[in-house]
Amino acid sequence: METYDVATQTNGLPNKIDSEDQVTKNIESYTAAIPSSAYLGVAVGAMALSLFCQITGRGKWGNFIAQWVPTWLIIGVYNKMVKLEGHDRYDRGIMNEPVGDYSCEFCDSKFSLHSDLENHRKHCSVRSPVS
Repeated sequence: METYDVATQTNGLPNKIDSEDQVTKNIESYTAAIPSSAYLGVAVGAMALSLFCQITGRGKWGNFIAQWVPTWLIIGVYNKMVKLEGHDRYDRGIMNEPVGDYSCEFCDSKFSLHSDLENHRKHCSVRSPVS
């Protein structure tokens, strides 16, 4: 859970107080090693197994297994969010850069972090400076 300290502000933005517990960090360090496609594969496998159970006349088992699909998809989305935007960005030092006003010279998009601007430049589709 993230909380923000409004009393001490830097550049007009509240400072983040890291309140993630060690158990959660340990669990997420193990699950981060699992690729996101694995969670999708398990969900698709549950759909196939559910369909097989329905076709073979085991409807109750088919319904039970079908209920696993959204659970695995949500776990996969959570895992992906933690990898991209979670506390591990702070722990790896990515968020230790100062907040500023950065803009892309190709498409004039605005960013508050220089690393976000650099990532955007790699994928910017405009590729010609704005005049």
